[in-house]
Amino acid sequence: MAGRTRLLVPLLLAAMMGACATAPRRGLDQPAPPQATVDPAVVSLRAKLAEGARSFIGKKQLVVRGRRFTMDCTGLVLAMYYYAGIDLARDFDKFTGNGVGRIYKTLEREDLLYSTSTPLVGDIIFWDNTYDQNEDNSFNDPLSHVGMVLKVDDDATITYVHYHIRRGISTDYMNLRNPAVQDQRGFGHIKVINSPLRMAVPGKPHAEKWLSGQLYRNLGMGYLLQ
Repeated sequence: MAGRTRLLVPLLLAAMMGACATAPRRGLDQPAPPQATVDPAVVSLRAKLAEGARSFIGKKQLVVRGRRFTMDCTGLVLAMYYYAGIDLARDFDKFTGNGVGRIYKTLEREDLLYSTSTPLVGDIIFWDNTYDQNEDNSFNDPLSHVGMVLKVDDDATITYVHYHIRRGISTDYMNLRNPAVQDQRGFGHIKVINSPLRMAVPGKPHAEKWLSGQLYRNLGMGYLLQ
């Protein structure tokens, strides 16, 4: 009996370790706090974010009330929020890493990160592994891209605004209920529900995960930043 117990203990420990290693990340469809959808001031702020986002689409430079922002994904999100009166970069000097990571850490510190398949207009979207940032041919590049929700359709397809390396400031799509599906066919037309997001490498096939829904990390409620 003692020998059998000695065999069971390591097996049990291994099972426990395996369960921890494969534990899922925070799931989808966490509700946003009521303040985000009920408070008139926040609702107005979110509308202002959408207004700013639409005004930037196609622009070749980002200048808001005399302040110039870099033409990249971080600069665009900072500019959209600054347009609405929120300085997301105010605490950047307290963190290290790239701009996407600093926005993420700013919101993480205030417990303003969450995840849902039907986000709110104005939510900041974070993605991982959109390109091989450290050039080691591996999927180990967290917080590599950021954008903002502009609209959500009834089928949960999200229209987001971001900086595209070739098209500049533009809109694309993501559907977290069907993250591995690029487009849907029906009623005589094709609807893109997940846009290609991982940067292609000339001469190499698509990575296994390359659509916006597959590379999604989570969301941030920057409009609740005090």
